[in-house]
Amino acid sequence: MKKNFRFMAMAAVAVAAAVFTGCSSDDDFLSSYDESAIQTRATFATQVINFDNATEDELAGPTSYGANLYNGDVVGWYEASTGFYTEFNTINGVQKFYCGGIAPSNWNIRSNGTTHSQDWWYSYQNQCSVYNTAVADGASNAGYSGSNFGIVYGYQDQYNSTYMAMPEFTFRDGDLNLVNRNIQYMYVCNSAYTYGVIIHGNYWDDGEDDGWTGSAQSLVTNKGWFKVLAYGYKADGSATNNGNPVEFYLADYRENSATATPAIERWTKWDLSALGSVAKIKFNFVGSDNSQYGLNTPAYLCIDDITFN
Repeated sequence: MKKNFRFMAMAAVAVAAAVFTGCSSDDDFLSSYDESAIQTRATFATQVINFDNATEDELAGPTSYGANLYNGDVVGWYEASTGFYTEFNTINGVQKFYCGGIAPSNWNIRSNGTTHSQDWWYSYQNQCSVYNTAVADGASNAGYSGSNFGIVYGYQDQYNSTYMAMPEFTFRDGDLNLVNRNIQYMYVCNSAYTYGVIIHGNYWDDGEDDGWTGSAQSLVTNKGWFKVLAYGYKADGSATNNGNPVEFYLADYRENSATATPAIERWTKWDLSALGSVAKIKFNFVGSDNSQYGLNTPAYLCIDDITFN
């Protein structure tokens, strides 16, 4: 059944409101606190989104392909305690992961044992796995600080705007209104699919006579690069950081490049503080390998421990 996490969130808020309404206004344990002090604490408390509160049926599954991200079972995720809210983009009336979105996952490069070939490991069939070489246990610890993380998919350029939009997440209050939060940083890692294509390249063919075939270059062989961009927006819709994104290279094999780095294969801190106070963050991907269909390198990113106050 399709999850309506918005209504679930509202129900939780209603229950909480009923509990506090039942308390007398002159209760000793409440009257001793100064209201402004409480608000100040709430405003400046550091919070972390690590996806570990996602339930089993909210995680990408039942395999690392994530079929439930396409059948309507999972269309996003909301965590009331932090106000983190994300849902898949709706394009032409369709709301599925391939339209661009973020989903909780706990799959890692050791989750599937040795039953698959290399081509499978580095294909869309394994798209919800993180390529984290620090993982020793195939059943847990896929994320930076726990078992879960967020898998981000999607980008937008001049070629694909009719069927895909940039994935995003927002901060919400108890009524699901947008609220500004001071974003600090998050941890990021390549997905298994993206990592494999960066290293080895790949070829695709949808099996139809529609011309949808092509190949992605090995960025190692071709001295290429691939990066993610994060854009910030306030609750009123205005862009932060003068509209400029904060960027992070997931791989850069160019010679003498100031941002040179091999493909990221462990959780790495990404400083987002330049975006300032935001209610929404959108992601986009750009790279050196493009064709008539746009970006060839798979546009995925694994995120965890999103830290803000």
